[in-house]
Amino acid sequence: MLQQVSLTGPSAPPRVTPDPLNPTVFHEDWWLQAMAGDSLQEVTVSSGGRVVGRLPFSLRRRPGGRTVCEMPVLTHFLGPAIDAGSGSAANRALKQAQITRELLQQLPRTGGFQQRMHRGVEEVMSFQENGFAASVDFTFELHPAEEEFLWKGMRDKTRNMIRRARTLYTVEAIDDAERFAALYAGNLRARGEDSYYPPAEIIRLVGTAQARDQGRVLAARAADGSLVAAIFYVWDRQSAYYLLSTRLPDSDNSAVSLLLWEAICHTNAEGRIFDFDGVSSQGNRVFFTGFGGVIRPRYVVTRQTALYRLADMVTRRCKALLRR
Repeated sequence: MLQQVSLTGPSAPPRVTPDPLNPTVFHEDWWLQAMAGDSLQEVTVSSGGRVVGRLPFSLRRRPGGRTVCEMPVLTHFLGPAIDAGSGSAANRALKQAQITRELLQQLPRTGGFQQRMHRGVEEVMSFQENGFAASVDFTFELHPAEEEFLWKGMRDKTRNMIRRARTLYTVEAIDDAERFAALYAGNLRARGEDSYYPPAEIIRLVGTAQARDQGRVLAARAADGSLVAAIFYVWDRQSAYYLLSTRLPDSDNSAVSLLLWEAICHTNAEGRIFDFDGVSSQGNRVFFTGFGGVIRPRYVVTRQTALYRLADMVTRRCKALLRR
């Protein structure tokens, strides 16, 4: 079902303090159960009879009998969730490092490990001290502010695209997860591409998030009744994350720009940070920059055995030969 919506709102209220043991929506039990299923595992650290640290992950098998600890599907950030208490900054930092080390020592012996850290992980020295390699990804964040301030902070080109899109499309909410998944897959097929995410997983995630009022699909409808574009974003106590996007192959970015602005306004009215959820190419860097905001690093930690790297190289070469 489609519902026309108006998501603009008043100036942002104060943000809610995040739960240190559930720092993102990706750490919440409902998300992990929906996206990891039987592959879900978690290591924890307790002190004084209560959990003070947890690190969830998916334990999966790869070709050749390899095993890897990784993030569940459609989970863009994860990493350790730690309650370091309310002491001084120095004491909290030491506690966080110690809890991280204890979590890492409990990880199962696998050929590989890979996770992208959430925004609360500001350094990964404990990982490096335990044999992990670290690299950096980036994302854009828009923090709560007066809506007019956010509007003026965008590039002229982006504002003009949104103004133009408002004359062409209406923004509606889709509460049918299967319809969004079909639209997503259909637009990819029209481009001659396969969906990276199985439709069943998109349906499960969208349906569950909407039922919990932690996710929303917005669509742009043209005057002829066709759906030109749609986006899906989710949120937790502190942030909203731009997760999925689709548009007709012959359309430009104006419809998506309009949908993103409406999502930003909704997020801002709730006092949350809007996270564009990663920068994967020069193209989307330019696109996201148009909305203003700031670039933030996200650490990525990995560890692979020599045997795992060798098996991975052989697998990739075999796949390349089969594609010839």
